[in-house]
Amino acid sequence: MDLFPEAVGDKEKIFTVAEISRLIKNLLEQSFPSIWVEGEVSKALDHPSGHLYITLKEEKDVIDATMWRSSRKNLQFSLEVGMKILVKGRVSSYGPYGKYQLIAERIEPAGLGALQIKFEQLKKKLAGKGYFDEERKKPIPEYPETIGLVTSESGAAFRDMVRILRRRNPSIKIILAPVLVEGEMAKAQIAQAINDFNRYGKVDIIIAGRGGGSPESLWAFNEEVVADAIYRSRIPVISAVGHEIDFTIADFVADLRASTPSAAAELAVKNRADLSRTVNACYRRLVNAASSMIREYRHRLAGLVRSPALTDPTRFLEGDRRRVDENLMRITNAVKHRHAASKNRVASQIRHLQLLRPSLLIKRKMDIVGNLENKMARRMGMLLAEKRRTFAEVSGSINALSPLRVLERGYSITRRPDGEIIKDEMQVKIGETLELLLHRGQLECRVDAKKQAK
Repeated sequence: MDLFPEAVGDKEKIFTVAEISRLIKNLLEQSFPSIWVEGEVSKALDHPSGHLYITLKEEKDVIDATMWRSSRKNLQFSLEVGMKILVKGRVSSYGPYGKYQLIAERIEPAGLGALQIKFEQLKKKLAGKGYFDEERKKPIPEYPETIGLVTSESGAAFRDMVRILRRRNPSIKIILAPVLVEGEMAKAQIAQAINDFNRYGKVDIIIAGRGGGSPESLWAFNEEVVADAIYRSRIPVISAVGHEIDFTIADFVADLRASTPSAAAELAVKNRADLSRTVNACYRRLVNAASSMIREYRHRLAGLVRSPALTDPTRFLEGDRRRVDENLMRITNAVKHRHAASKNRVASQIRHLQLLRPSLLIKRKMDIVGNLENKMARRMGMLLAEKRRTFAEVSGSINALSPLRVLERGYSITRRPDGEIIKDEMQVKIGETLELLLHRGQLECRVDAKKQAK
């Protein structure tokens, strides 16, 4: 094809600007219909229309590239300045400016894969928003009653989790929210299932996950919408995606990461057999502690039974009785002494007044003396009454502790003729004669049979 025809006759062909631009565009597009170009992003603009405008550079050389919205939707990561990329497209020119450019159909990262870059970009974004902070993560309940599973109903992961949960605790309640775990629809279903469990509110733990696979098949758990649902969940979430070596965004956001779905079931529910052994061990310790306390109290009770306060309580009254008598004697002597002294003072005053013969003064003094005598008599009576009340209270307390009061209620004390108290059937023999002390009187009995305490 002759793009630049020679002059016709004596005249040369004269081109318009539009014609030259169109010819150059056709030439570029025919020469470079589909090529790969590697370069560093020096500028990237996401236009509101959905188109993407890029400037690639290599040292001092630059080239512009445009990715239309129809191709832009297939881009798996965000472009950043300084990133090295591979662009596949055709070379064309933009008429209004007369500049050549790439019409990009596909963009891939140079080095790391697109999914890996998308993963790192989302991880960095969510970490900056605090999605991975340990202080916001909720503790996993130790003894859950209901487990919510977010996984595929037909997957092996679901069967493994149910089998392990039932084995460890047959009474556990399991609720499945069946979702797709792979493909474009999976992320929305997983996020919706987590939100539905939170609205339902009757599960203690949510386990979200699936079995192993390629990075592409696990990608639903790397989507931001799933991370948002886990972050907002009021119910603790255990992430159980793939195998030990697989890490997803869901693992970082979840309250607990399990290496596999089976491991998640192990972490969520304690083994009932282990709990039973723990409870039995605690029960044995409680029984041993209670038995030890009972033995201690029996020993102390035996000591109290043998104490003089119960065997001969009247001995405790001897000291109190003597103290009461001594106090009464001291009070009486004090009263007598005061009375005698008062009488002597009165007699002396009377004699003194008789010598002076002041009749009015004598009468007043006699009134004072009479009042003093009355006060003294009242005070002596009050003091004697108080001491009697104290004596009565002490006597009542001692009598309350006396085994004789117990005998009044129908109980008896069994002892040998030598006075030894019988507390155990092992102390006596068949045919032995014993004494039974009653509230009134006592009995002599002979042992015909014995029974052990149950």
